Amino acid sequence: MSDEISNGQGSEEVLELIINLVNKSDISSIKQIVSEILEVIRDEDSSAKDLKDIIERDPPLCARLLRLANSAHYGYAKTISDIQEAIICIGFDAVRELALNQKVCELFKQEDVRYCYSRWELWKHSSAVAVTSKMIYRREFRKRGDDIYVAGLLHDIGIIVEDQFFPELFNSALETFCRGERNLDDIEREILKIDHAMIGRTIGEDWEFPDDLIQAIGMHHDPSACKRDQKQFVYTVYLANYICQRDKIGFIEVNKRDATRYHKYLSELGISEKSLNLVMEDVRAELKKLDELDKFD
Repeated sequence: MSDEISNGQGSEEVLELIINLVNKSDISSIKQIVSEILEVIRDEDSSAKDLKDIIERDPPLCARLLRLANSAHYGYAKTISDIQEAIICIGFDAVRELALNQKVCELFKQEDVRYCYSRWELWKHSSAVAVTSKMIYRREFRKRGDDIYVAGLLHDIGIIVEDQFFPELFNSALETFCRGERNLDDIEREILKIDHAMIGRTIGEDWEFPDDLIQAIGMHHDPSACKRDQKQFVYTVYLANYICQRDKIGFIEVNKRDATRYHKYLSELGISEKSLNLVMEDVRAELKKLDELDKFD
C-alpha cells in the first residue's frame, strides 16, 4: 500500500493507510503504556507495585520520577532510590498522570514552527484540555476523571499524524487555516478527505481503548451524535477543548467557534458559565505547577 494519499482514495482507505503507518511508527510506542495505565486506573485493587511494574520498563520515566521524588519540591531528608517508594512519595494519582504526560509528550517534542503552528504549542493545548476535562468532571459530577484526562491528552493525536506522515498536505492545510478564515477540520476534510478527530477515533478503535474515550476523541468538535450514557464524558471533553481555545491556551485549531453549540451542551450538563470560569482559574494554577515539574527533566 502506498504511503501517499491519492485522488481516488475514499476516507475509509485513507484511514486504513494511516493505521498501517501509525502502527509501524514511533507513535505506536505510547499504545502499550497508555493501555496498561488505563487498566491500572480501572482496577480498584491496583497498587503502587502495579504502577511500578509499568514504569520500570521505561528508563527515562524512571529517571524523571526519581529526580522529582528527590527534588526540593518534596523535601524528603533521605535519598529515594526505589521506584515504588517514589510513587508513594509523589502520590499514586500524580505519578499516573506524570507517566501519561511523559509518554504522550514524546510525540510533541520535535519542534517545527510552521505558519501559526508548532508541536509544542499543540502539546500545551492538549495538556490544558486534559487538566480542564479532569477538573470539570470531578467538580461537576464527582467522578474521578482519570480516563477523561487521557482523552484530553490524546484528543488531537490526529494532528500529529497528519504532521508526521503527510507534511506537504498538512502544510497546505495550515497555510489556508492560518489566514484566519476557516476551521482546521473543514480544511482537512477538503485536502486530506478526513479530519484529525476521525484519525484520533480510528487510532483509539484500533488500539482498543475504552469506548467513551474513543467517542470523546472522535467528537471533540461536535458531540451531537454521542450516546446518551456517554454525554457527561464526551460533552466534558468538548467543553474543555472549547474553553481552552477560547482562552488561547496553546495551538488553537479553530478560527470560528460555535458559541450556540457550546451553550447548548453547557445547559444540557447543568453547568454554569461562572462554574467553568472558576475551574479555569484552577486550571491555570495546575498548568503552572506542571511547568515547574517540567524543569526536572
